[in-house]
Amino acid sequence: MAIVSISRIQIRRGRKNAGSGLPQLAGGELGWAVDTQELYIGNGAVSEGAPAVGNSKVLTEHDNLFELSDQYTYRNGSNVQTGATSATPIRRSLQARLDDEVSVRSFGASGDGTDQTAALQRAVDQLFLPWSSSTDADNYKKRITLKLHAGVYSISNSIKLPPYASLIGDGSEKTVIRQTGAFPVFETVNGEGIAAQTTSINQATNIRLSGMTLQSNTTHPGLKLASCKRSSFTDIHVKGPWTQSGVGSTIVATQVGILLQATSTPVTSQDNNFDQVSVTGFSYAVLSDHDVQHNVFENSVFEGCGYGVVFGLNTVLGQVAQATGPINNTISGSKFIDINRNGFWIKEGKGNISKNNNFSKVGNDAGLETAPVSSVIKFDKPSNVSHHDFFARTSQLIRSFVGNVPYVAEIEGEFAGEFAFTTNFTIGQLNAYSNFIKLPADSSKTFQVDYQYKATVDTGMRKGTLTILIDKTNNTSHISDSYDHQGTNADLLTFKAQLTDQNADANFETLVITAINPAPVQASELADVTLQLRNIS
Repeated sequence: MAIVSISRIQIRRGRKNAGSGLPQLAGGELGWAVDTQELYIGNGAVSEGAPAVGNSKVLTEHDNLFELSDQYTYRNGSNVQTGATSATPIRRSLQARLDDEVSVRSFGASGDGTDQTAALQRAVDQLFLPWSSSTDADNYKKRITLKLHAGVYSISNSIKLPPYASLIGDGSEKTVIRQTGAFPVFETVNGEGIAAQTTSINQATNIRLSGMTLQSNTTHPGLKLASCKRSSFTDIHVKGPWTQSGVGSTIVATQVGILLQATSTPVTSQDNNFDQVSVTGFSYAVLSDHDVQHNVFENSVFEGCGYGVVFGLNTVLGQVAQATGPINNTISGSKFIDINRNGFWIKEGKGNISKNNNFSKVGNDAGLETAPVSSVIKFDKPSNVSHHDFFARTSQLIRSFVGNVPYVAEIEGEFAGEFAFTTNFTIGQLNAYSNFIKLPADSSKTFQVDYQYKATVDTGMRKGTLTILIDKTNNTSHISDSYDHQGTNADLLTFKAQLTDQNADANFETLVITAINPAPVQASELADVTLQLRNIS
């Protein structure tokens, strides 16, 4: 029979959370819970073929599908056993599964180039504050990772990072945090979300940043680490606005790529690791005046800055957090490129190490390696180390005798270590003392130069070590040559050393070593000479 019209369909209704609650509905009967806005239909009797007596819930716009979906199993249908038996797999809700990872987009940060300050800070605060030092499982579960997807996140204030904050981007030059205000891009705070009143218990610790660019457009730090310990920074590009404009480029004291600070000597920035970090466009790539210690930079790049890594520039021993200055920090396997002045400068502090680093176009005020202005590494205090560092300056100056260019030292001051430098050239018959190599003579020191001489016409071969003593007090030098030789005419090569004033400023700043290699060495001889600058002390 055709239905002409229906004026009204009435279904059973009541309150789910009042009285006796939801009743058992008859088979096919609808029931509406007015208090929870839920719709149910009766299953019917088992005798009618229903699998079970009860009511089935009908989905409406008021239901959360994530809460209802509780059938997620890892690699469902595969041979992977997730439960105690293959018949009892672990099932989880879709909500729980998606909450395993949290995206900054869930807090409203889209990375579309607009101001994302509030959304970013809200995400950090909601995930990592309030902080707790408790070691219970629930507290550890809160130490989750916040994902920052590729995009540009403009900010107008600094983003404060409390203990255990973990922010992971899609990679430097993909995820960009761009500061538009006069603040650091990121700065660490204590467990209460403030920089003051920091103790060893609530200080910033175990922070992890990875895969992003921190872009500063002001004279403020890119990354400010205040009493931060045991934290990791990987694949981070800290990018500033400073430009290398040649001699006299303005150095701004507050324009620092990575600033390391301390509340006190015990509550300091320590045991942090920086790996594959790039710092470009700052007056100072890395700076600390406080008692920071055991921080390690490795596989990193410092480029296009006024100074590279500077420790103890404004340290006044005896002040708060300045009992020792920076100590026992290490930079290794890294590159310093286009640094106007010193690449590594320790004004105050001991036990700091530079090892296996490559310094190119450093200390030339944006000029050429053949026109050095300042030392590449400067140690104002003893007990700091340079070990197997390579200086592009050495290859340009050690054999350069044109233009009376002073040899400004690769390393200035007292230090221990070895150069990673070897050069090769030829010499022939020298019947008068002629220029051989030159070295810096900025202070009293000892050089050792290992050399090997192989004749190409004669049969001679010689291997030895030159030891050169420089006495700056009296502007004198002494050279000795310890060697073994065999074959013809390999014992005729003789050396002399003399301090010289290359630029006529009354400072005998360059050591010139001359050599004579007289007949009967053949006039056609072009002996191969290999030199290794083994160590300087």
